[in-house]
Amino acid sequence: MAAAGIENPNHYVLFDIIKYDRTAGETVARHELIHGLARRIMAKINIIAFNSITSSEKTAKRFFLDFCWKNHQRFCPQCKNRKLYRLADGRRRCGRCGYTFHDFSRRFLNRCAFSAQQWLWFLKLFALDVPPAAVAEEMGVSYATVLKAADTVRRAIVAQALDAPRLYEAGIWPGPGNPQPRNEIVDAPVFGIIELGGMAICDLLPGLKAENLLHFKLNFCLKTASVGQVVYTAPYKHYMSLVSCGPGLRPARYIRHEDRRLPVEASQFWSFAKQRLRLLRGVPASHFPLYLKECELRFNSRHDDLIPVLSQALCAFVPQIPQR
Repeated sequence: MAAAGIENPNHYVLFDIIKYDRTAGETVARHELIHGLARRIMAKINIIAFNSITSSEKTAKRFFLDFCWKNHQRFCPQCKNRKLYRLADGRRRCGRCGYTFHDFSRRFLNRCAFSAQQWLWFLKLFALDVPPAAVAEEMGVSYATVLKAADTVRRAIVAQALDAPRLYEAGIWPGPGNPQPRNEIVDAPVFGIIELGGMAICDLLPGLKAENLLHFKLNFCLKTASVGQVVYTAPYKHYMSLVSCGPGLRPARYIRHEDRRLPVEASQFWSFAKQRLRLLRGVPASHFPLYLKECELRFNSRHDDLIPVLSQALCAFVPQIPQR
């Protein structure tokens, strides 16, 4: 399964990630970091257990149901009432509000037309960082379907974040069932990066915008660097770095984000995230928070099996945001 632009088609993306970093003196250290993280992530995916839950559609569905309903006790997704009755087609209807639903209604899992088995196989390939084109070929589905599934997983990850409500206020689409934002995000929100005890936090800073980073750079000599369209800074208050992306950070050709040896470069999380962002070859501002939160989850779950972590996020209800 080859990734476009990767020199060795026999390796997964994470193993060849270092070939794009030519910074002298840091190459070996970063290769060991990324290679080690990739191997630990892959090693946590138990193939034997995975084969058992994907052996049939019934076992795969049962796996997801354990995340959907605590003790398999159903309730109405609309009014939370537990007085339900079953219909002939297997769906349930609420005895209070009359809402008709099935086990995956209003959940992220319901967005794509995947069976439970297909979702599990997609999550495995997603966890292994297999390129979307290769996933489409392996699963026998369209490339567009794979991109939609990946987008669904990332939005499910965002929904689990503590700052999810603020991200939605900033214009990030929560997911199906919500109206699409009227205005497209031009400049991504600004995040502050903290790494403590081997855990990373990408904290949304609603009081800052891309133009504020530019102001700090031009008027207070805050050092900045970039990876593709993403700009990151030297420490700011108690954050190791501020990070954002968008045209507002590059209003003129003479403004460069090319400072070297920023303290955040020593961060394990940022070394990991920066390599992933570099491989994207251009991050739209509207999707930058999704990719950053995915990096945060992957790094913080590097000692865990990603399949249950991602499954739990997918099985959550899509947040319903009131329309303004």
